[in-house]
Amino acid sequence: MNLSELWHYKDLLLRFVRRDLIANYQQTILGPIWIFLQPLLTTFVYYLVFGKIAKVKTDGISPLLFYLPGVIIWTFFSECLNGTMYTFLSNTHIFNKVYFPRLIVPLSIVVSQSVRFGIQLLLFFAVFVFHLFAYHDVNPSILPMLLLLPLLVCVTAAFGLGSGLLISVFTARYRDLDYALQFLLRLFMYAAPIVYPVSMVPEKYRFLCWLNPLTPVIETFRSVFFTGKPVEVQYLLISVASVSLLLLAGMVLFKKREVQVMDII
Repeated sequence: MNLSELWHYKDLLLRFVRRDLIANYQQTILGPIWIFLQPLLTTFVYYLVFGKIAKVKTDGISPLLFYLPGVIIWTFFSECLNGTMYTFLSNTHIFNKVYFPRLIVPLSIVVSQSVRFGIQLLLFFAVFVFHLFAYHDVNPSILPMLLLLPLLVCVTAAFGLGSGLLISVFTARYRDLDYALQFLLRLFMYAAPIVYPVSMVPEKYRFLCWLNPLTPVIETFRSVFFTGKPVEVQYLLISVASVSLLLLAGMVLFKKREVQVMDII
């Protein structure tokens, strides 16, 4: 895999990013406002269903503040995965006409989703600062926050990209995989502590919950922003290692099979 070739096509990458950002909100009434509305509405629904009706505990954190980062992180991961897993199917008309490193396309999706994620983080920071000064119900750890936040973003992006690259090779060959994968993705959301804390998981299943790469990301986020509790470093390192291997495997398989997949399509 020639990484220098990717750098040579950086201008094309930026063009794809710009295309994705513009295309997402064209022909919509509210336009980019949906970037803020989507996590807010989802958080409000979770607050009503899991907070008020199901009475799910949030470890003493304000429910709205508890759900919002989980929603933002999950949306970032799922959008990266959904965008990259259809790389071949959605770009056949381009791939068949001109040569450029095919990896540029999934990378552009992750970059554009990272921009969207960054904007949604600004929304979270606004809500966080309001709670910090108005209610004094959060206990942030400033230094871990500054050091770990970029790592958490990278792990989430790499998890979505690596998974998407692997799946893209198979969805191009087996079209009916789409139905199964969308169903499994919805189930997978409940395997991550988005609407519940890890402390609610029975002790005998908790280790399995921590093996989900998103669990250390979300729990670490909550620890450094809300509770000031020690970070589960061992699980965070396992997440980093597993996601790194997944990303490497995805990039190698994608590069190895890209020509064969285009012949099939």
